This record gives sequence, C-alpha cells and structure tokens, in this order.
Amino acid sequence: MPRNDRTQLSAAATDALETLDEPIDRAEGLSREEAATVLTDDGFDAVDADVFLDELLSKGYLYAVNDELHVTPT
Repeated sequence: MPRNDRTQLSAAATDALETLDEPIDRAEGLSREEAATVLTDDGFDAVDADVFLDELLSKGYLYAVNDELHVTPT
C-alpha cells in the first residue's frame, strides 16, 4: 500500500492545485503573481488565492525556484 507523505489539503486548496497544474506545467513555472492571476481568472477570490498558494507551498505541493512556482512531482 503506497504511503502518502504529504499533508492533506483542504478541498478548496485541492481545487486550486488542479487549476494551477496545467498552466504551471505548460509554462514551466509561473511567478506567484501569475499563479494568483490564474486562480482569480478561474473564479477564486484574490485573498483566497494568496492563502491557497501559501498552503500549497507550505505543504509541499508547490515549490519555488528563482521566484517561479512549480508543481512538486508525485
């Protein structure tokens, strides 16, 4: 049985990750501002978008390199 080492996300943060997955992969990384724009364009509140980015980063679902956000490979 596979072990999940990651901390579970809230349902809304999971939705945010799904929203960011393709744009980040396609762009090979996005700035935090670009990622927030992707989320708000998809209907997320601007304040919530920032909170979800913090949650995704702090729980290891996203990582940053040279100010670009990337989805952590699974």
